Amino acid sequence: MGEPSVQNMLTRLMEEKHTFTYKKLVVPMSMRSPYWKYYGFPATDDGDIITKVKIVCVLCKAQLAYNKNTSNLRMHLQNRHSKELMELVAEHPPETRPSPKQLAAQSQADHEVAAIRHQSPPSKTSKRNKYHRSLENTDSGFTKQGNVYFTQADGSIEIDGDLQFMSDPNISISNFAEDEEASSTIQILGSTSGSNSNVVLQQVESNKNISDAIAEFLILDLQHPDVVEGRGFQRLIATLRSPCEIPSRARLVDELLPSMQCHLKESEQAYLQLHNGDYGITVEEWQSHNDEIFLTFGLHYEHKTEPQLESRILSTVHCPNDTNGLDLHDYWMVYIDALLTEWHINPNKVTAIIIATSQTELIQVLASKNFTLVPCLMYSLQECATYLFSLSEVSPVLNKCRTLLGLVHRHPTALASLRMQEPELQVDETLATDLPAIWMTTYQMLEQLSLRRAVFPSVLENVTELSPQQRLQLLPTDYEWSVIDDVIAALGPFKVAVLTLSEERFPLLSLLEPLLWQLCSSHLQAKEGDTTLAAKLKENLRENLSSKYVNEDVRTLLRTSTMLDPRFKTLGYADDSVKEDVYERILKSLEEVFEQFPTNQDSLNAPNKKPRLSGIGMLLGNVCDIKGTVGTSDKAKLELEQFKSETSAPLDACPLQWWQLGSAKCPHLVHLARRYLSLPAAVIPGYRIPLPQALSFYERRRILPPDLADTYLFLNTNYQG
Repeated sequence: MGEPSVQNMLTRLMEEKHTFTYKKLVVPMSMRSPYWKYYGFPATDDGDIITKVKIVCVLCKAQLAYNKNTSNLRMHLQNRHSKELMELVAEHPPETRPSPKQLAAQSQADHEVAAIRHQSPPSKTSKRNKYHRSLENTDSGFTKQGNVYFTQADGSIEIDGDLQFMSDPNISISNFAEDEEASSTIQILGSTSGSNSNVVLQQVESNKNISDAIAEFLILDLQHPDVVEGRGFQRLIATLRSPCEIPSRARLVDELLPSMQCHLKESEQAYLQLHNGDYGITVEEWQSHNDEIFLTFGLHYEHKTEPQLESRILSTVHCPNDTNGLDLHDYWMVYIDALLTEWHINPNKVTAIIIATSQTELIQVLASKNFTLVPCLMYSLQECATYLFSLSEVSPVLNKCRTLLGLVHRHPTALASLRMQEPELQVDETLATDLPAIWMTTYQMLEQLSLRRAVFPSVLENVTELSPQQRLQLLPTDYEWSVIDDVIAALGPFKVAVLTLSEERFPLLSLLEPLLWQLCSSHLQAKEGDTTLAAKLKENLRENLSSKYVNEDVRTLLRTSTMLDPRFKTLGYADDSVKEDVYERILKSLEEVFEQFPTNQDSLNAPNKKPRLSGIGMLLGNVCDIKGTVGTSDKAKLELEQFKSETSAPLDACPLQWWQLGSAKCPHLVHLARRYLSLPAAVIPGYRIPLPQALSFYERRRILPPDLADTYLFLNTNYQG
């Protein structure tokens, strides 16, 4: 009889919901963060707080779970009220963290002043009062009453048990008491606060691990948080480990994931505050399933001890538009300043920014800050291919191919016929309709379609619903097949370039100049036997690609990074004037490094007293040419010549590893190498460049909830487990 009562009790508590009506939104004095300007706890007409389980946004009345920090408050403003967030950041800029020495000096000074005035040392109260004054001076509608700030608002709020209980249908609740000694401790936990208590059936030692594992599953595979409430997922967990508590979607979204992001961000910011090397920044534009545009900002730098490029995601932000009167230039100016300040990034240490975006106002803001902006190679290839697909000679053929494939894939008999004939053709890859946002899928569709050209007439014979004339109209004509072949031939070099990047452990910017030269001077040139259309397509791609890298600062940066790469240091593709110019620029920068990092020998060169003139010096002093100390310019030349005289590294060698081993021979030039070799060639990492991985990430990212995009992408890249 005990089993049904326990089961019924759990079921009732899980399904029970409580609705409260509030008249005001209240912020207690203890809440010091400026983000509380736009939030409050639901309260009665007298200002008494009803519940602290949830908070309400003053701007849109959205209800958020309160998890005792402000991470979800900031994310809600970022995703729903970006303009108000920018104003708040401008009013309360991030404070610069004092160094330990500054803290110690300030503490000593405070105690000395306190001793003189016969007062106790200042406490944290003054800091809290600063935030209280900042809230007091806001114009959000808050008014002061007693110990709280509140705004007039009414509405209702619904509180539930926020509980998911998972059980295997073959296991009864009563079995837990019988098997208690053979398994983890089982407890029924509940608060004593009355009807609002949350009750959970918990395995004390293992549930935290289960929650962490589920959170890791979501962020590493970019799974939608709704998956935890699906019956299939819950049955899977019950089969693997039954019974256990599965964290609800609300707990994952409002508590676990924001907490992980908050702690990880603090540790990353502390590390970057101590990092004294150079950085590369990336900006990637992407589109969600509802056509909203987002930008993801990344940071790249060389590891302190290991020869590898470290990559971190800083932030993902929704791109606002100017339809609501927002000044986008000012918006991005404030955002970039806040981002650099928050992550302790010195703009002078940013070698370049790799951009994969068409947001004009953002590009103008970055250029106004004197950053060198280098177009991402993968983004440039995508833009060139997209333009080629839009040409009048190509676009109708692409549409016809998509129609043909759509019909075959929807018709079971035709698809089966195609699958049966494929082994005879010895094709390795499947034939799928393309995804225009990824040009490689279109290239692969045309390539695989061309390989199956001979079997399509017999495949369409299985579509008996169409007349012979209609089936004939669906098939590409001989001219259209030639267009397909010309497009494949023109885009073939682009495919090779992508494969080259994907084979690199760290696709560095030093690869970009050799690749561009090889593409534009050789592979995209018309060859004997090319049709008129093929020659036109190659010319179009060549001119479009080269036009993206005409900026002189960008070309200088690319050539410098290439010369410092031990694989391409000879610049074999460039003429002598270009080589000499790059050599002089590196030499000038190297002299500055010598002045910044003088050798120990330099400090020993200055003698304490005048040396005694020896007899041999008196007799033969005029015969021998006695040189003085070697100047900085000569030292820089010697070290640069030492680097040039070294044997070039193999093409499959890692330049970062080469410099780690060769730093003893070129101790000053290695500083320049680390500066210019800490830049990626693309905004996406090498492991995401191959087509299967690119498709998988694209599909998962585009369906992320907009308000969770920043959290997911931050943890997906930065979380190490």
